[in-house]
Amino acid sequence: MRALLISAAFVELLAASGAAEAHAFLLKSDPVVGATVAMPKALRLEFSEAVELGFSGVEVANASGTVIKAGMVHYAGDDRKVLMADLPQLPAGAYRVTWHVVSVDTHRTEGDFGFTVKP
Repeated sequence: MRALLISAAFVELLAASGAAEAHAFLLKSDPVVGATVAMPKALRLEFSEAVELGFSGVEVANASGTVIKAGMVHYAGDDRKVLMADLPQLPAGAYRVTWHVVSVDTHRTEGDFGFTVKP
């Protein structure tokens, strides 16, 4: 009986840890979160697992909240974990990136971060 209880607890632990990994989390970005950079030409977001392009998006806004028209979001080559978008010429100032993605297993995650373009 004790072995059965231990086995059941182990299976439950494995199931819980698998569910925790079932979301695409932001691993890296360029510009880096919180960085002050020279004019970036593109936005690059790398996630922990593949994402569905058709259900994912990125928005860039300046400090007053005005949305900046960026290029179409696309995969970085064949890597479905990395999203890219070309950026227009950005004046010096603070910017906020807001993103949402749906992983290939249909879980949605979202987030935001800031960066600054130096004069």
